[in-house]
Amino acid sequence: MADYVLVGGGGFAREIYDWFTPSLTAAGSRFVGYLDDGDNPMQAYGHALPQLGRIVDYRPDAAHRLVMAIGAPAGKQAVAAQLGTAAFATLIHPTAWVSASSTIGAGAIIGVFAHVSANATVGPLATINAYSGVGHDATLGAYATLSAHVDLTGNVTVGEATFVGAGARILPRVRIGQRCTVGAGAVVVRSTGDDVTLYIPPARRL
Repeated sequence: MADYVLVGGGGFAREIYDWFTPSLTAAGSRFVGYLDDGDNPMQAYGHALPQLGRIVDYRPDAAHRLVMAIGAPAGKQAVAAQLGTAAFATLIHPTAWVSASSTIGAGAIIGVFAHVSANATVGPLATINAYSGVGHDATLGAYATLSAHVDLTGNVTVGEATFVGAGARILPRVRIGQRCTVGAGAVVVRSTGDDVTLYIPPARRL
């Protein structure tokens, strides 16, 4: 039996709790609480999971397996720096498909109906949200986040701490730098450097 602690108490933390509670329970494990620097944010939504304290005050506990429950890449980096050498658990949802030839970094979260294809690499503390995929020979950098329904096609590289919005598609062999933001619904056809924002104009009323 293992006791898991969510690091973060926002909407993504509540999603992770719902996604993984059944499989953890079946394995004799459980979520025992969460850490957040806010004032009981999960309780504001009627959630019964207790807040164990602030992230900034947490000291590593051998009885706990930490789960990175923050979606923003910069937030993940900051929290990992605060917690030092604390070990983060890797969680892969039972409905996800992960190739045996892929490499999954420590602390990665792979959500419901996601997939990681042949020879792909998912970096430490990277996040793959629901129904998103990492194609063959593609790389998702450390701390990077794929929102729901994102498609990284073959041989794509997404750099460290880059955020990809819902429904975006990155075409084959495109390289996206570090700390970039790809807007929801974007189709990226050319490579970019670091610290770039890519977006499409939002829908407007006719």
